Amino acid sequence: MKDDSGIINLSQFRNRKQEEKKRKTERIFFHNLVGVYGVVNSGKMVPVELIDVSDDGLGIQVPYNSEKNWPTESTDVTLRLYFSEDSYMEIGVSVVNARPTIENGNRYFRYGCAVDPTHRSYVAWTNFVGFLRAYSDVSEKDTGNIGIGNF
Repeated sequence: MKDDSGIINLSQFRNRKQEEKKRKTERIFFHNLVGVYGVVNSGKMVPVELIDVSDDGLGIQVPYNSEKNWPTESTDVTLRLYFSEDSYMEIGVSVVNARPTIENGNRYFRYGCAVDPTHRSYVAWTNFVGFLRAYSDVSEKDTGNIGIGNF
């Protein structure tokens, strides 16, 4: 990345690469290890895709359905993050923005949500986000080489 004087700023380049790695790592983690569901007032659960996380917010998306978009009743939503088949962490969120999107040829509705800091699981949520940050900083792609790591 060059500034106005034509000088390449390596720290901006490194920061951008680190952010890209973080997002890729998070997506892999979300798709393979965490099941996320929205709890609907009728007592049903709707699968949602976790897109992005931060200490005070998250992004989710659901397949676009012209007859019934979710959530529709309220901007306050309860999400369950399943880390195993029978254990989950529940968090309360408020939808702050929504927009349609297309990804890999599929239509989705994407929601930006604020995590409720008064919810009983807020501390666990921020620790989970902290773990994801720390993991993305040290994770490496498995290339099949088995060697001695840096300790």
